[in-house]
Amino acid sequence: MLLSIVTGLNESKSPTEIVVKKFNDLCRFLKPLHYKGIELSLLEPEKIDIQKFLEIIESYQMRIPALGTGTTFLRFGYSLGDNNESIRKKAIDRLKAYIEFAHKVESKVIIGLIRGRYRFDNNPKKERLNIVHSLKECCWNAHNYNVELVFEPINQFEIDSFNTISQSLELLREIGSENLKLLIDSFHTHLEEEPGFIWEDLKEVAPFVGHLHLADTNRRAPGTGHFDFKTFLEIFKRSNYNGFASIETIMKPSFEEVAKKSSEYLKFIL
Repeated sequence: MLLSIVTGLNESKSPTEIVVKKFNDLCRFLKPLHYKGIELSLLEPEKIDIQKFLEIIESYQMRIPALGTGTTFLRFGYSLGDNNESIRKKAIDRLKAYIEFAHKVESKVIIGLIRGRYRFDNNPKKERLNIVHSLKECCWNAHNYNVELVFEPINQFEIDSFNTISQSLELLREIGSENLKLLIDSFHTHLEEEPGFIWEDLKEVAPFVGHLHLADTNRRAPGTGHFDFKTFLEIFKRSNYNGFASIETIMKPSFEEVAKKSSEYLKFIL
């Protein structure tokens, strides 16, 4: 299992050379801490100088394991479930840009907040169908680029659809695409899943998982709350999961401190 951490680059507002320098500095800082990758939360991936990024990750022997897409919904309001067809199309078009970028850097693309929230004046069943239909189109595009999408169950306080692992697994079966897997996040797992059954359930789900997110019960660095990371990660190790586990937390007191403490803690328990 490989360790990575989530960060943004502010690529929409910063000059290209500043973005490249920031990414290079991140790789230089994280490499000695035993990180093998940097998961990028991007708004406009088409603004990234891909060739420069490829040179950097090759020089540090790092990877970009996944691309976060949630800011597309948070900043632009584009979502896969909106009843407005033009808004759904904009969300799909934005995901195509992520998929094209992911193809070039050999990354996965996360389907999380971009599926949107249900509007109070709309029909939830219709919006769920919109998500399914939109996601099918995205899977077709991902197939053409040989890119894997990872679908994230997110707790009910942040989103209105597919909050649990079982609901999300049903969605994967409904869509039936080899390019769609699950992203399991320890924080959302803690909030949504039954404590008495989750460990056995995860054993059954593990073969369908393509990516992991790690945050403790307080949404801060692993080891600062009471989530059982040892049992959680051991399940995936035993299922021969050889992908990335990304630290995705509130970055307090600082990104650097979270990165150091998380690496130390996970190395200790594993």
